[in-house]
Amino acid sequence: MKTFKLYALQVIDGQGGKMEQHPIPFKDGLIINMENEDKTWFLDAVVSNEDAHFFEREQEAERHILVSVVITSKNNHPAVMITSIEAITELDQGKSVVLKGKIVSGRDDVLEDVFEDILAEGIERADVVDEFKRRVEKLEAYSDKTIQEVYQDLKKDKNYHLL
Repeated sequence: MKTFKLYALQVIDGQGGKMEQHPIPFKDGLIINMENEDKTWFLDAVVSNEDAHFFEREQEAERHILVSVVITSKNNHPAVMITSIEAITELDQGKSVVLKGKIVSGRDDVLEDVFEDILAEGIERADVVDEFKRRVEKLEAYSDKTIQEVYQDLKKDKNYHLL
């Protein structure tokens, strides 16, 4: 088991066909890789009572939540996780929200999208490496594309009930 500091948390909403990422402010947070065969992760974030209302509604509706998380440092690439709410606990100030999930998209998936686009565009062999490096510097645009693909795939999957 490995524990990391949670640096950023965003909820991904695909309602209406438009992908939106909503930052969730939190006072403190951590993320745990259980390192088991199911590849389970737990995320614990201390949020305001106001922000906790969103999670309480989703828990009541028994919906899954697609989230983007950054661990340890702002320099790390975000990972996308499909999660369910395990617990919401009242604290002196705010609430602890515990999510259980699996990573469904990470840096490797985004890099794969970059490479596939370069191949599809028929870029000359001699220019492929330079073009790849140039696009990797702008991964955010590809992250959005990858997130949209992941969201659509999960929305079609009968095992998940998303926003």
